[in-house]
Amino acid sequence: MLLIAGGETDTQLQRMVDRAKARGMTLTTLLHSHENDLPLVWDLETGILRVGTAEIRAKAAFIRQDVFRYLATKRPTDQTDARNWKVLFDGWVWSNPDIRIFNREFAMKDAVNKPLALIWARDAGLPIPRTSIHASKEEAHASLKRAAVVYKPVAGGDMCRELEEKALNRVLKPHLPRPYIFQERLVAPDLRIFRVGERFYAFEIVADALDYRTVGDAAKIKRVTVPLHLLGPLRKLTNRLGLTYAAADFKASADSDTLVFLEVNSNPMFAAFDHASDGALVDGMLDWLTEL
Repeated sequence: MLLIAGGETDTQLQRMVDRAKARGMTLTTLLHSHENDLPLVWDLETGILRVGTAEIRAKAAFIRQDVFRYLATKRPTDQTDARNWKVLFDGWVWSNPDIRIFNREFAMKDAVNKPLALIWARDAGLPIPRTSIHASKEEAHASLKRAAVVYKPVAGGDMCRELEEKALNRVLKPHLPRPYIFQERLVAPDLRIFRVGERFYAFEIVADALDYRTVGDAAKIKRVTVPLHLLGPLRKLTNRLGLTYAAADFKASADSDTLVFLEVNSNPMFAAFDHASDGALVDGMLDWLTEL
């Protein structure tokens, strides 16, 4: 029995639910929304999770935090609501070691630490971009004089953007309000490699943008062969991070065309990539969760 839990409007979960139903799997869904009540109760004394009087049981589970409602409304309460549902779901599956889940060794970790992942990727044998992390206007101006630079938040949660002098000049203090990751500007192709258990799926993304997420459906995704020289190091990195399900992003160096590691995500979006693989990606996820 497979449990799928998260936000009712999450297109990733909708795709997985549809595929699981098409395959005739025994399925339970716990999907919350602002409009519909989810009468879920977890009694820690007995360990029972129930909806009304019906006890929830599962042999495998897949859980996502709902980010879509907040993206639509920008209401902080929607983000808070989603986070609290995710913590409840995670706590229950983590407390039941017989339930098969991705990334069990990643329990209690909200996300991959991006700076640490870069260091460990280099240790594993993956090339990484020229990178510095700081909140200094002076350092940022100096890096721009050497080459094109991009920046992104240390903790994630926003797009990668090109650094420009005029943006820096709008900051009146000598330091930025928070540190950022500053990196050399890389070029196409964009490559995303999913790990699902011991299977790897690679996709090339073509988009007229620095960060393909900014153009939505205009980005073209196609499944490609996994570059063999990346496979061993990526397995080593994800093993070290405790990830059995993840997606790693690569771009090419402008100087050498070498594919360079950017980051790895412990709970990536997958619906568009599954569509590009004619369902092979979600099938792989369902196979692993149900040990087929």
